[in-house]
Amino acid sequence: MTDREAYVEAVLRIVEQIPRGRATTYGAIADALFDEFGGGPRQVGSVMAREGAGMPWWRVVRADGSLPASHGEEARQAYLEEGTPRRVSGVVDLREAMWLPPTMNP
Repeated sequence: MTDREAYVEAVLRIVEQIPRGRATTYGAIADALFDEFGGGPRQVGSVMAREGAGMPWWRVVRADGSLPASHGEEARQAYLEEGTPRRVSGVVDLREAMWLPPTMNP
């Protein structure tokens, strides 16, 4: 398994753990994986864009609780179904919904 494949697997393993009605950020996932793999939020976003279709992708948001506009309607529906806390603006209320992934240990 290449380093890239291991990183993708680690990101997706974390995303699978996010409970219904909760959310985490690209940055929180990057922080959890940093000691083992390095990288940052953009690398997590790249994994999610390429490999995350079968995952609960709406549970991974930007630091302000938002997703790209192109995902808005589908994500809103998922948030309603899961009871994810949101702000009046529609973005995820991370003060209420934030889930921190476990730090990965090598």
